[in-house]
Amino acid sequence: MVFTMDYTAHPERKTTFECTVEALGLQHVRIPRRSPWRNGIIERSNRTDNAECFRRQEFTSSEERRYMHWLWEMEYNTHRSRRGLDGATPFAVFRRNYPFHPASMGPTPHS
Repeated sequence: MVFTMDYTAHPERKTTFECTVEALGLQHVRIPRRSPWRNGIIERSNRTDNAECFRRQEFTSSEERRYMHWLWEMEYNTHRSRRGLDGATPFAVFRRNYPFHPASMGPTPHS
């Protein structure tokens, strides 16, 4: 997903994301370039994705890579408990905190 065209050959163009943010009257704020320490949560997520998903197998296409990442992400969020969440999975905490969110209404993931 491309969030901005600012660093491309056509910075005057807007992505779907930028148009949506603008239409909703929101402001998209970015951290300065080359300062990953300002965005530790995402950097940690990227490191975990790389170590536990992308570097463990070879992919034959971008589509396969996206699909395998989706499968891995579902496993990570629904089956792996976290000490920081008192032994719960991220999905269990989400369901507890947002019981009326449409994503919480679906079937319970298998254990």
